[in-house]
Amino acid sequence: METGKTGRYLKYAIGEIFLVVIGILIALQINNWNEANKATKEELKILKEMQFNLTNDLKDCEWNINKQQELASSNAIVLNHLEQATPFNDSLRYHYGNLIYSTTQRRNMAAYDHLKAKGIDLIQNDSLRRHITAVYSERYYFIEKQELEYDNQIQLNELLPQLNAKLIYDNLSRTGYPIKLLSLQNDDVFKGTLRMNVNARKYMKLRYEGLLTDLKNLIAHIDEELKERTR
Repeated sequence: METGKTGRYLKYAIGEIFLVVIGILIALQINNWNEANKATKEELKILKEMQFNLTNDLKDCEWNINKQQELASSNAIVLNHLEQATPFNDSLRYHYGNLIYSTTQRRNMAAYDHLKAKGIDLIQNDSLRRHITAVYSERYYFIEKQELEYDNQIQLNELLPQLNAKLIYDNLSRTGYPIKLLSLQNDDVFKGTLRMNVNARKYMKLRYEGLLTDLKNLIAHIDEELKERTR
């Protein structure tokens, strides 16, 4: 009798333990599912934010491309005016005013910084994860480096000192004119600086065009991923 009762109690205890273990496993599975679902929602939220930011950055990049083309044209027009020694006219004020300007690319890093804080592996698609990293940590860095170490150095060290000494600027109308036109027409150093600046504007335009392609491709990649994941 005692042996039978012990056996029944043992079976009952084992059954209870089994049910507890099953319950724990189910709870863990539900918890893991909840965490995975939470991570997926966070991933998609970041991707949507990133797509929005990149679209605005792309618009700024398009503006920079057009502006660099405009600045290159203005520099070339002023250079031709000086080399040909043509008379000064009011239409040249706009182009003289453009000599002092350049552009800076907008880089909204908020979504990428958020992603890094959560962990870059939050992005499940390996190809997309690598694509995002390449644009934000490589392409944006390259453009920033070109602006700071190439373009800004030309502006600050070569162009601005001569412009400030030889031209009068109206900041309100963003126009300018030479202090001594005849002297400027014979100033080979100044004209050489303008040639360098024409090339610098063309160079920066090419760099922005490269970034524009990268931004378009990443936006399309994110859009493809969002459509695939939200079907």
